[in-house]
Amino acid sequence: MKEVKVRTTLVVPTYWTFEPDRFSSKQKPIAVYDHPTFISESGTLPRLIRSLEKMRARGVDVPKTVVLIAVTHKELEKKAEEKIESVLEEHSRKLEIIPFSFTDLKFLVSHLKKDFSEFAVLLSLTGYSNIRNLGLVISQILGSEAVIFLDDDEVVTDKSFLQKCTEFVGEEYEGKIIGGVTGYYVAPSGSYWLKDNAGEWWKTGWRKRRKMNEVFKIIEDNTRLKDTPFSFGGNMVLYKELFEKVPFDPYIPRGEDMDMLVNAKMFDFAFLLDNHLRVVHSPEYSGSRWSEMRQDIYRFAYMRKKLQYLKHGKAATPLQIESLEPYPGYFLRRDMIFKFVVSSLLSAIHSTLKNSTTEFMEYLMNVKLSLSEVHPYVEKHYKDYFDFQKIWAKSMPLIRGNKVIKDYLQRKKVS
Repeated sequence: MKEVKVRTTLVVPTYWTFEPDRFSSKQKPIAVYDHPTFISESGTLPRLIRSLEKMRARGVDVPKTVVLIAVTHKELEKKAEEKIESVLEEHSRKLEIIPFSFTDLKFLVSHLKKDFSEFAVLLSLTGYSNIRNLGLVISQILGSEAVIFLDDDEVVTDKSFLQKCTEFVGEEYEGKIIGGVTGYYVAPSGSYWLKDNAGEWWKTGWRKRRKMNEVFKIIEDNTRLKDTPFSFGGNMVLYKELFEKVPFDPYIPRGEDMDMLVNAKMFDFAFLLDNHLRVVHSPEYSGSRWSEMRQDIYRFAYMRKKLQYLKHGKAATPLQIESLEPYPGYFLRRDMIFKFVVSSLLSAIHSTLKNSTTEFMEYLMNVKLSLSEVHPYVEKHYKDYFDFQKIWAKSMPLIRGNKVIKDYLQRKKVS
């Protein structure tokens, strides 16, 4: 492995929510996340930090780490901020960690508004894409050449992981700059295969895990770097050449990691799988399938329309849906709504067999939304990313190394 010295920032989003019995229907969520931690618990973040501390103790140079604090309800912003600062004070003695909360976002936006008002108003700590974009903005201000994204429910066990992340900075692949590299997740057992029970008839038409397993076969390829249709946001490296020009898409509700791969390719960057990059993924909670499906139908319908727009517009280089097979390409086909409705109805029937009225109603709501609201949402927003990208590409080079904000972030450092 070659030695590469690259100024790097490690970015870790962490997501927090109420316990199910602690909030009323009046407290509306501002965002939905897959694995948020209950605010009364310590969660998985300390476990990740300890794994990084172990690496530091073994002589590994762990980069400056930014912890982005996100919540599902606005009422939790202050509590989550205090919670994370307490966790970091206890667990980060060997690392340089900068917590970033809604309070810090207010400072960032107010300062940038002076010269970059159009850009500043787009910054947010709500939603996967917005949160990751903030990680890119902060890394740019810190003068980083590469950004490594990890999630708070992961553990790094490979001593060489961080070195491998930046090993290919500045290189080319088939005539294009390598703008992004993704690794993959393994369970604590060491397997990257997802459980897929063929007997689960209610998932007919929407067997997402099966399609993911099909694409995971490329992990076994003998070639270390390989073109890929999928990426993982919790094991992703983005390079300055890319993230100064191409942001995550704030109009996609989830799957922002795979969408970023699409965006990178649209703007002529290579985005590759490195099958030497692996992290252990072990969330404490699993989200509901109906909620994941609901977000996914918006996501896939939106992504399909965006790709179709490229065929007729001049915003970026067209990308064929077939190049994203089998995942996420299978869910971008013309019959996606039909497959979604079938699986939602079958899942609703299955919910009655489990005597789960709540799930039954939510799956029926999925059907209603897919037929009445998904199309209007897509038609309203499918061009918006390209306007956002233009503002991003104009502003990001100019905020690099901003002294006032950089000094502010340095003062927040917990070490």
